[in-house]
Amino acid sequence: MAWNSLTDRQKSLDRAIEQCGVKLDNSDACLRRVMSAIGASVSEAAFVKQRIELRLRTAALLDKTDAFISNTEQMLDRFEKDDEEWRKRAKKLGINL
Repeated sequence: MAWNSLTDRQKSLDRAIEQCGVKLDNSDACLRRVMSAIGASVSEAAFVKQRIELRLRTAALLDKTDAFISNTEQMLDRFEKDDEEWRKRAKKLGINL
């Protein structure tokens, strides 16, 4: 659901989820705690659950992205060290790379 298509109440609830201080997970207990903390009604439970799930998926994707970036940086560091090692070996042999 795109942000622009949300009602003002839904936007307010979404912002409140972010600031409610409840550690988010997919459990019903978490949903109840969040709804209580943000003042959501029973009729808004499906929306709140959807937004919690969206936040969890986003966090998981960010974690995967961070890991990918970290692994890429490590790989590039290894390549640079390997290149430097080959330059040193080539220099000892009188080859300029």
